[in-house]
Amino acid sequence: MNESITLHCISLGQMQTNCYITANNQTKEAIIFDPGDDGARVISYLEKNELKLKAILLTHGHFDHIMAVPDLLEEYGNLPVYLQEEEADVISNPDLSLCSMIGSNVKITPTNLVKDGDEISLIGCKMTCIHVPGHTKGGVCYYFKEQGWLISGDTLFQQSIGRTDFPTGDLNALLSGIREKLFVLPDETVVLSGHTPKTTIGFEKKSNPFLR
Repeated sequence: MNESITLHCISLGQMQTNCYITANNQTKEAIIFDPGDDGARVISYLEKNELKLKAILLTHGHFDHIMAVPDLLEEYGNLPVYLQEEEADVISNPDLSLCSMIGSNVKITPTNLVKDGDEISLIGCKMTCIHVPGHTKGGVCYYFKEQGWLISGDTLFQQSIGRTDFPTGDLNALLSGIREKLFVLPDETVVLSGHTPKTTIGFEKKSNPFLR
């Protein structure tokens, strides 16, 4: 295991979304997952820890996972923004991203569209994109095999699952996707969700009431 790769979590915005920053402590390069709000706070954190942001990766396009993206792009320039290919129209439509629900007109144009099974190499580590539709049609989890981490967004929570009553949601797709694509990962895989404390695949297989 590459011990120079570390993971940090910041809770952001009115929805207290878990924003994850993965850093290479040797190069001081970092990538960020789901910067949901409070762009100034994220920038301050990066500066305080002397981290050089290299990319933004999004699990899906809902407002509480994307609101700080414009601030980061303004501060750091044309960073690559990764998003699952089917989610591109969600993140560009305030009604689908739920931005309009909070009176916002934020629209994001991703630069890197990914699909199920794609492997991304950044800052000295590799992650695999796992497409699990259901919370939204383009929801994706990022699996770090070497580190044993799964950044699950709003797909899988500690003893819960993502809501499916928003636009493009699908309960059956979500349940089958979790069982077929996430529950096949090693039991010790640490699940890092968008809103709840961390858990493990093994624990959720045994105790998640939605998936028994």
